Amino acid sequence: MMSQTKASSAITGKLLALIFTLTLGCVPVLVKPSNAAIEAKATDSPALCPPLAPPTGPTVTVSTEADLRHQAANAAPGTTIMVSAGTYNLQDAVWIQRDGIAIRGATGNREDVILDGGGMLTWSHTHVIAINADDVTIADLTIRNGDEHGVSVQGSDRPTLYNLHILDTGYQLVKVNPVGDGSEDGLLACSRLEYTTTSPEDYTNGISAHDAHRWSVRDNQWYRIRTPGNAPAPTILFWSGSSDTVVERNLLVDCYQGMAFGNASHGPGDHTGGIVRNNIIYASQPHDSVIEMVHATGWLAAHNTALLLNPAPGLTWGMEARFSDTSGTFAYNLSNMDILPDRDGASAAGVGNVTAAQSSWFVDPAAADLHLVGTATDAINQAAPLAQVSDDFDGDARPIGPAPDVGADEYGVAPPAAVGDLRVSRAVTGTDTLTATLRWTPPSGAVTVTLRYAAVRITEANWAGAAPLTADPLPSDTEAFTAATPYAGGGRPALRSNRGMQEERRRFPTTGSGRRGGSICRWCGDRIRGIGYPTHLLE
Repeated sequence: MMSQTKASSAITGKLLALIFTLTLGCVPVLVKPSNAAIEAKATDSPALCPPLAPPTGPTVTVSTEADLRHQAANAAPGTTIMVSAGTYNLQDAVWIQRDGIAIRGATGNREDVILDGGGMLTWSHTHVIAINADDVTIADLTIRNGDEHGVSVQGSDRPTLYNLHILDTGYQLVKVNPVGDGSEDGLLACSRLEYTTTSPEDYTNGISAHDAHRWSVRDNQWYRIRTPGNAPAPTILFWSGSSDTVVERNLLVDCYQGMAFGNASHGPGDHTGGIVRNNIIYASQPHDSVIEMVHATGWLAAHNTALLLNPAPGLTWGMEARFSDTSGTFAYNLSNMDILPDRDGASAAGVGNVTAAQSSWFVDPAAADLHLVGTATDAINQAAPLAQVSDDFDGDARPIGPAPDVGADEYGVAPPAAVGDLRVSRAVTGTDTLTATLRWTPPSGAVTVTLRYAAVRITEANWAGAAPLTADPLPSDTEAFTAATPYAGGGRPALRSNRGMQEERRRFPTTGSGRRGGSICRWCGDRIRGIGYPTHLLE
C-alpha cells in the first residue's frame, strides 16, 4: 500500500495550476506494520476478513440444541438460522438438508456460540455439522469435541465456512467427501483450526478434501495439526481427483505437515492445477516436509515462508515434489531447508527459491512472526514479478521497492504520520517564475520529505510524472521550503482549495496588484494563515 502522505496547494494563474505534494520516505514508500500480533492476524484484518453482510432472506433465531437441529434439517431453502450466544451440547449431528441454509452465530463473535459434539471418538455421532445441500454457509461459531469431524461436506457445491473456531475432533476437523460429482467452489476462510495437543489417534488432517474443485482455503490459522505418533498428516490435503485448489495466506504453527496436493497412496491424476502462495509455516516441534506435491500436475507453489526447526530424522528438505507423474513449479519460496523437486522421479522446476534463511531474518520467530526484518537482504527485492502473486501474506501489494521479496512477506517500514498542516506562507510572481514558501510540521516517522509540482492535481496515479522541486529529498525535520517554478503569468494569482477558487475569493478578496514583475500576492500569503485552509486539502 502507498504511504504517500499528501497535502496539496494550488496557486493558479491563467495558464498554470501549481500543486505541491508532500511524500514521506526515501521514495513513495509502500509500507505495512511489521510487528502486528500474528495470533490475531487472520480475523483482525477487515480487508481480508470483513464481517459477513446481514442476512437478506428469511431469518429464524434459535436458543436450544433441539431447535437448532430441527431448523437445520427443516427450514425453508434460503433461511438464515441465527444461533443465540451460549454452549450447545449436541445430542446428534446438525444435518443441513436444504439449499441456501446459513447457520450463523448471532453476535458475530465466534467464541460466543459453541457447538460441542461431546468428545473425540466417542462413537456417538460422526459429525458436529454435516452439509448435504448446496450454497450453505456456516459462520461465526466455535465447533469442538467432534466424534470424527467438525464439519463434513457431502459432495455439496459452494459451501462457505467462515470465521469458525474448530478444535479437537477425532479425525479431520473439516472433511469433504467424494459424493456424486464432487464438491465445487468451496471456501474455508478466516478461521482458526487446531488441536489442544494432538489428535487422539495417528490419523488426522486439518482439512481433507476428495474430488474437490476450485476450492479456496485462505486467511486461516492452523495450530498443532498432528498425531501422537507423528504419523503423516498434511494440514491441508486435497486429493482423489481434486483440481484448481487455491491455498493462500494461511499461518501454520507446529503442524507435522503443511499443504499437500495429492497423496502417495494414490496414483496419477490425484490433483491437477492449483496454487499454494503466501503461506507462513513455523515448526518447532517434530515435522515432515511442509509443502508436498504428489501425483500432481500443473501446480505452482510460490512465495511461501517456512522456518523449520525440528525435522524428522534424516529429513533434509522442507518442500518436495514426488513421483514421475508429478510436475509443477516452486518459485521464490523462503526456507531454512532445501527444496527437493525430483523425489522418486518427479520433474518440478525451481525458480528463485532461497533455502538458507536464518531465524535472525524474521521479526519474532518464537512467536511464529515470520515477517522480514530490514537485514534480510538475501530475501528483500530478490524476486521477479509473478502474475499469479500480486500481494503478500498481509494482503499488501507487491512489490514494495524495486522488486518483490522472496517468501510470503513483502518487507516495508512502518508508515509515518500524516502531514496535516501544509500551508503557503508567501508567494511572489516574477517575470516568468512564481516563488512560494511552503511550511508544515515535520511528521513523526518520516525518513525524508519530497516536494513535487505539476500543472494538474497530483494523485497516486500521476505522482511519478510530477516534477520534483529539489534534486534530492529534504531531511525529515524540514519545516519550510521556498521554491521557484515556471509561471505562465497573466491575471491575478489566486490560491485555490479542493472546494474551489470562487468560494475563497468571496471570503478573502485579493489585495495585491497581481502584476508580473515582483508584486506580492498578500491573499496567497498573509491571509492564508487565517482561513484554516490546509484542513480540507488532504488527499
